[in-house]
Amino acid sequence: MVTSRIRFVAAVVLTGLASGLIGGLTSELSHLIEVCAFGVPFSSSTTGVGEVVMWRRLVAPIMGALIAGLTWRWLRPFPSGSITSVRQAIDSPTRLRPVETIVDALAQLVVVGSGSSLGREAAPRQMAALAAQGLSDTFRVDVATRRVVLASAAGAGLASVYNVPVAGALYALELTVRPDLRTKRGWGQVGIAGVISVLSTVTAWLLNHDRPIYRSPAATVTGPGLGWMVLVVAVSTVVGAGMGVLFGEMKRRVPVTSRLWWTVPLGSAGVTAIALAAPQVVGNGQVIVNLVLAHPVAPASLVILLVGKILATTVALRSGAAGGLLTPSLSAGALVGALVAVVAGIDAPSQIAMMVIVGAGCVLSMTQRAPLFAAAFALELTRAGALGIPVVVAAVMLGWTGFVLVSRRGLGLHGRIGRAPGHTSDPR
Repeated sequence: MVTSRIRFVAAVVLTGLASGLIGGLTSELSHLIEVCAFGVPFSSSTTGVGEVVMWRRLVAPIMGALIAGLTWRWLRPFPSGSITSVRQAIDSPTRLRPVETIVDALAQLVVVGSGSSLGREAAPRQMAALAAQGLSDTFRVDVATRRVVLASAAGAGLASVYNVPVAGALYALELTVRPDLRTKRGWGQVGIAGVISVLSTVTAWLLNHDRPIYRSPAATVTGPGLGWMVLVVAVSTVVGAGMGVLFGEMKRRVPVTSRLWWTVPLGSAGVTAIALAAPQVVGNGQVIVNLVLAHPVAPASLVILLVGKILATTVALRSGAAGGLLTPSLSAGALVGALVAVVAGIDAPSQIAMMVIVGAGCVLSMTQRAPLFAAAFALELTRAGALGIPVVVAAVMLGWTGFVLVSRRGLGLHGRIGRAPGHTSDPR
């Protein structure tokens, strides 16, 4: 009994530490790829690739996508399909294969770092889960515990990349583990996810020095602003639900494996064409959130960016490229919130920030079907102050409740937590 408990503790602690190192190193590698492709780490700017020399803007995305496309053609099964996903490894006896898992993750980082409109969070999730699989085998944890440790590691990989420990734990719990909180076992699963996520986040501080991803003013809201906030919730919920269905459909229409060597570059060419008009759409969406939090943006520009980001992400998915959808969803919601703020004549940065964060959380809750995770992710990324916590949580839950009520009326949608259309919540 004592020996098995020691093995369990060792597996949990080492999984947290390994996930943090993986996440921290992944972030550094992502920035290095951006510099190699465009000469600057564009994701931390507000202009995207707008100030990059034109030849890099045209050549880098195609070259990066060609490398990724050739890699996936070699890696994925024929005639079509994908490698073993984290969800499959968690929910079935199927195992993650080390070489294909790592190579696939690196290909994702290359295609996103060279400008494709996808998130980079899927790569550290799957590599952290791979590490957890090895540690679970080494310490001979039981099957039920192994499932929780793998799921928690995937969430911890996300937590370490974006410095979001609560959201990382909720990602594992809400989307995969779904513990029964009426039981002692359920609370034990919560504890495992929390410990691994916190350890992972703190370990990654060795590399990111606890820097926030976004710099947001302290979010506030006024009495009249609450009415506009309800509009943000309504519009964001509709946009997010539509994006979830659209992205799910694109993931079901991935080209056959033999064509990936040219479909992935073709998709990046499409994203590049969109970026000529809206240079902020490249990458995972961080540039867009940086922009709307930094200063007011004209309504026409916000509409162009919103349509452009959704279209660019759709094109990238349809091409067969793999990557995350968290931050593209977040950026679309941020644009909705900023657009409503501009229409309402709100110009105070703190009030705009609140609408941006609410919009981001609402759209993400729809595309991932995970309202608690979405609210925590939006709040931790922006660190928008104490007032933001109750407002954002209430707004996201209001949108989610409305969506669930509508879905029960048989409109072709579903409101089940943790299962997005096409399983977009965990593509890897």
